[in-house]
Amino acid sequence: MNYKEVLNKGLKRAYEFTIASVDFNAKIESKIEEVKKSVKIDGFRPGKVPNNIIMQKHGDAINNEVLNAVINENVSKIIQEGKHRPVSQPKVDYKDKEQEKKDVDKTFKIEFEVFPEIKLADLSKIEIESTSVKLDKKEIDKRIDLIAKSQRTYKEQGSDYKAKKEDSVLLDYEGTIDGKNFDGGKAESQTIVIGSGRYIKDLEDGLVGLKSGDSKKINVKFPADYSAKELQNADAVFDCSIKKISSPVESKVDDELAKSMGATDLKDLKSKVENQMQSEYSDLTKNLDKKVLFEKLQSAHKFELPEDLINVEFQNLSTNYLNSQSPSSIDHQKEIKDKKLTPDNETKFKEDAKNRIELGLILQEIGKVNEISVTPEEMNKALFEYASNFKGQEQKVIDYYRNNQDAAVQLQAPLYENKIVDFILSKVKLKKKDVDVDSFIKMYNSVNSVEKTEVKKKTAKKKTVKKKTKK
Repeated sequence: MNYKEVLNKGLKRAYEFTIASVDFNAKIESKIEEVKKSVKIDGFRPGKVPNNIIMQKHGDAINNEVLNAVINENVSKIIQEGKHRPVSQPKVDYKDKEQEKKDVDKTFKIEFEVFPEIKLADLSKIEIESTSVKLDKKEIDKRIDLIAKSQRTYKEQGSDYKAKKEDSVLLDYEGTIDGKNFDGGKAESQTIVIGSGRYIKDLEDGLVGLKSGDSKKINVKFPADYSAKELQNADAVFDCSIKKISSPVESKVDDELAKSMGATDLKDLKSKVENQMQSEYSDLTKNLDKKVLFEKLQSAHKFELPEDLINVEFQNLSTNYLNSQSPSSIDHQKEIKDKKLTPDNETKFKEDAKNRIELGLILQEIGKVNEISVTPEEMNKALFEYASNFKGQEQKVIDYYRNNQDAAVQLQAPLYENKIVDFILSKVKLKKKDVDVDSFIKMYNSVNSVEKTEVKKKTAKKKTVKKKTKK
């Protein structure tokens, strides 16, 4: 085989190689002899079927098999001799369809991108401010109060009772804008807790003072940051019919509440809640540290990115978004229906794909250079922990992952990333910073506000950002 390089620009490589017709035809003849030993055709003894008859019956399959084998052999040779590391399967094309003729040499062109050479930064020179949350008694008490509030019941009130803040109102409503209905603006037997913030403030406030059986048209102004763009700043009228009003019956914070939550007494409940909160904030602080670390890593490394990998990642992000079974907004629903991203989302997903590939390549290089790997013991531990979520089906889950390589890779990926991150954090300069819960929540929301988070909401509900308070 003769081959020559026809492109060497950045990460892109291209070669042309030629397979002499005499060599190709010899391989065809060899394959025919192999097939002849096992093929059965009426009228001929085994091994005595003429070559032309075999080619009439199986010519296309033989040609394709030999062609693929020859291509793979030569592509592998080019990659090995050039010491290339392709980022994806090389693309192979005929130069000329005339080459399909028997006595014509076959020339192919292969194209691929290679992994970039990444010069790793000195990790010891990277400084990260690591946050630790200090829990005090009042935060634990707040969580206990929230638990008690979540356990409260509601008592239905009589027809003369007027709704007030924290009451639960069962109603039908129908919203209109300029006299026209809009998607998500109508509901029957909907429950709204006044002051909960789960619905638009104007709608919740408009229910105060109403009684069972009342009807009222409530003027509502949609927020400027509402999830559905077409409803942002819109003036709507909600025609509400009240069916039932119930008032909260608070649960007392005592040993009985603790026992209902699976604790032995209130002291035990507080201890369990404290441990849970420490675990929650430990996870959140680690996530925050990772975000900061990833930004520092990307700033410290500059290299060309493979377009093929970015395009594949973009397609994956787009496909998952457009096939979502839980659209986050009316705009998202429209994109799913049209099978097309908005220009803003297309730009966002392309940037996300670029960042993911860039960060992934950096982490992969750090893992490779430092010989980081996931051990069989670590995989087994993760697999058993994951399988424990499927009560009664643990063994089926374990067998599935052990017999499915792609699934096992998906399970291994976060383990591998976490090991690399832990390694990096052990090398960088960590500047510890203790903060209280409120300060941490502000810090965390500030970092995450840069990213758009998909949150499933009903159209008539207000867009909110909640801090993690309970599980």
